[in-house]
Amino acid sequence: MKRVAVLYGGYSKESVISEKSARNVMNHIDRSKYSPTLVYIDRKVWHAIDNDRKIPIDKNDFSYTVDGKKHRFDLAFNMIHGTPGEDGTLQGYLEMLGILHTTGGVLNMALTFDKEATKALLARQGFTTAASKLLLKHETYSASGIIEKVGLPCFVKPNRGGSSFGASKVDRSENLLFAIEKAFAEDDEVLVETYIEGIEVTCGVITHSGIPRSLPITEIVTESDFFDYEAKYLGKSKEITPARIPDDVYSKIQQISEQIFAVLNCRGMIRIDYLIRNQIPFVIEVNTVPGFSEASIIPQQAEVDGISKKELISLVIEGALA
Repeated sequence: MKRVAVLYGGYSKESVISEKSARNVMNHIDRSKYSPTLVYIDRKVWHAIDNDRKIPIDKNDFSYTVDGKKHRFDLAFNMIHGTPGEDGTLQGYLEMLGILHTTGGVLNMALTFDKEATKALLARQGFTTAASKLLLKHETYSASGIIEKVGLPCFVKPNRGGSSFGASKVDRSENLLFAIEKAFAEDDEVLVETYIEGIEVTCGVITHSGIPRSLPITEIVTESDFFDYEAKYLGKSKEITPARIPDDVYSKIQQISEQIFAVLNCRGMIRIDYLIRNQIPFVIEVNTVPGFSEASIIPQQAEVDGISKKELISLVIEGALA
């Protein structure tokens, strides 16, 4: 039986969401095939949770010892949203130790964690993205110069972050600098994008028999200006699967999502967010460690596709083991 470390925690505000995702994996993993252990990781402490006891992880070989017996892992099921689980840092550590994991490799994760770099690569590959400007914390910038490039309304967000922390929609020029400072509180780089007015949808992709396979598309209808933290996690949105969009646009987004999965060399399960304007899907963001809580979108999409949470977890693990 394969020993699986289900990782959660991390260094960002997303650690709370990470724990919910990890515990949902623990609740639904197939225990006839896998022996799972929760493993918590933050800047100061790494520990395994064994029979409700917190046992320190030996970082030299990613193991823990109970009553003189060393426990090692065959695979890490990564549910850490944000750094170090989503930016390539943890992947490099695990790969140095020869431990398999459920996400993409170092380059894939480092690239996709950087929203502007991902957009630039996808644009070069012919995918449609919104116009944007990257700001660095210590550089000089002006509201007028930014608006000249991206226009109003625009969307301001940390370049390397998730769960919409620090993100704002800006309709008036006098509010732009405040929104930028809010985003800089979360990251040293801020992305300002042209706001695409349209239908918001998201599409999950998994590996099935070694081939990228799109899940049913979800339409996001939110009470907020955009799909922010409250909409994502506090019930202030409706998530409609399958999305109510024309069949040809639906098929196109699924096809694009599988292409992006391959172009970026993703693994495991990912989720790609889009805005549709005039029947054209704009790629907004690629999430390589999407949420897996009871409220998360990927499990909902899988269920509509006839895939249970247990089956989905097994598919992700089997893909990593292969």
